[in-house]
Amino acid sequence: MLKKILLIGTVITFFNQGSLFPHCQMPCGIYHDDMVFDQIDQFIETMYKGITVINDSPFTTTKQRNETIRWVMLKEKQSDEMAHIITTYFLQQKIEPNDADLPKKLTSAHKLLFLLVAIKQNTDRKIVKDFSDEWNKFKQMFHVEGYECEIEKLKMKRWQEAQKNAQVPHSHDHNHDHDHNHDHDHDHDQDIKK
Repeated sequence: MLKKILLIGTVITFFNQGSLFPHCQMPCGIYHDDMVFDQIDQFIETMYKGITVINDSPFTTTKQRNETIRWVMLKEKQSDEMAHIITTYFLQQKIEPNDADLPKKLTSAHKLLFLLVAIKQNTDRKIVKDFSDEWNKFKQMFHVEGYECEIEKLKMKRWQEAQKNAQVPHSHDHNHDHDHNHDHDHDHDQDIKK
């Protein structure tokens, strides 16, 4: 009976673990602004290239049709991923209800989400450009002067400590100021006997 109670308690704890102490949508210390900025910047470059390939494809050979379809699928998938990032990273964690710039940030986030839907539905590079322009305005709202990733700071600290330790001369137990000339007049065998 005791085993059953412990098992049930363990199972309940396991399934409720995520709701015990909710804080961040994404775990703290794993994601940081620069990484998210880079992801979305890369998305913009990818979408611009993808839409260019789609527009320029004659769509006549099997290879051309395959490439075009793959770009359309990538456009769909990455647009959804970016919408997810904007929602979970920015709307759910970065934009706080008491933020002084709340209306400006929410309006910009909504415009980005709206443009992502337009990117999915169209092959117009201007929409990607509009998204890029709005994105550049949006990310400036979250720029922190002198921001450094905590992991990068830790790596730098360890590297500096390693460099410092490598430069410290090794200390010895005896003084090197004495003469190392071992030409002396006494007999070592005689010293041992004493």
